[in-house]
This record gives sequence, structure tokens and C-alpha cells, in this order.
Amino acid sequence: MSQQLQLGSFLLLSAVAVIAALGVIFSRNAIHSALLLLVNFVVLAVLYVLLNAQFIAAIQMVVY
Repeated sequence: MSQQLQLGSFLLLSAVAVIAALGVIFSRNAIHSALLLLVNFVVLAVLYVLLNAQFIAAIQMVVY
């Protein structure tokens, strides 16, 4: 993977994680908050894979 593509995907996934986390905080509906939390966990696992931390990504998915 080229460095610019890796940086771009990292920045995009980071933005999605931050927006999902803010959605969890500010959502009034509990179902929406739970779904946004699930999105946040999946995005964090993908970020771990991008950082070559596959074990932590697997633990992230198994625990949560």
C-alpha cells in the first residue's frame, strides 16, 4: 500500500470514528447510540489493522 493511500484511509477512518463517537454522545435515541458505538468499534478495529496490530483488532472485535 502506498504511503499516501495509507495516510488518506487513516484520516478518513479517523474522521468516521470521531463522528461516530460524537453521535454516540449526542444521540437521543438509545438504538442509534448503540449502532453508532458498533460503527465506532468496527472502525477502530480497521484502524488497528492499518497500523499492523492485527491481534489488537481481533481482541477489539471479540471483546466488544
